[in-house]
Amino acid sequence: MSEKKRRRVVIAVSIILLLILTALEVFRKQIFEEIKYGNNVYMIATRFIGGVACLLVVSEYSSKGILRFKASLKKFLVFLPCMAVAVNNFPFITFFSGRAYIDAPIAEVAVYAMVCLGVGLFEEMAFRGCIFTALMSRCKKRTVDVFWAIVLSSAIFGAIHLVNIFAGAGVGAVILQVGYSFLIGGMCSVILIKTANIWYCVFLHAVYNFAGGVVPECGGGIIWDTPTVVLTAVLAVIVAVYVIYTLVKITPDDIDRLLNDNGSKEQNNVSSADKGE
Repeated sequence: MSEKKRRRVVIAVSIILLLILTALEVFRKQIFEEIKYGNNVYMIATRFIGGVACLLVVSEYSSKGILRFKASLKKFLVFLPCMAVAVNNFPFITFFSGRAYIDAPIAEVAVYAMVCLGVGLFEEMAFRGCIFTALMSRCKKRTVDVFWAIVLSSAIFGAIHLVNIFAGAGVGAVILQVGYSFLIGGMCSVILIKTANIWYCVFLHAVYNFAGGVVPECGGGIIWDTPTVVLTAVLAVIVAVYVIYTLVKITPDDIDRLLNDNGSKEQNNVSSADKGE
């Protein structure tokens, strides 16, 4: 299929998905109100459809390379410290001391896990796959340019959560959500640059949301106590230092791998040509 035809197909499928999303929103009550776990099913349907639509945009207008999962120990080690933040979002101390609990059926927990995966897919494809890579394509491969691309895309990601005020969330809770969304966005942006693989970001985002929400959504009890706050603060500082160090160490080659399907190969070819001269 020619590039022109492929783009027409992508646009057509994206429009169809947008129409389906619109229909699901307009007829939300009629479709989901009587379904078991209806709100969660609505979230799964809309986030996965939105995620697929953004994935199509990334595959056609961004770097296809970030969609190909290429496992390697080096990339995993870059990702691992940030994953510790996501896992620590679960209230281990209060849970294992019996002050927090999960009492929902396993099916409900599984449905909530799918919600988190759908949200992770949609938001990472939209904000890291589309917005962040678009900003990165305009940077001049200097650390300061990369820094501002991360800040701007993360600020947009954080600010979009302000709409939760209109959904009935408290102002304080929403401001807190905007703040940690900004930080998670920055962390995922650095991971994306260093791994050139968006699936690490999707997985981290999903785990972060699931770990932080499974107790209040599928159980109850005390989530935050003094030891949990201290542990979270210490871990956050350690990982923040690691992320900043990683950001400073980003090279033009890292940016090439992110933005070009064959960035490494092209770089090697250039280097070989230079040596030949």
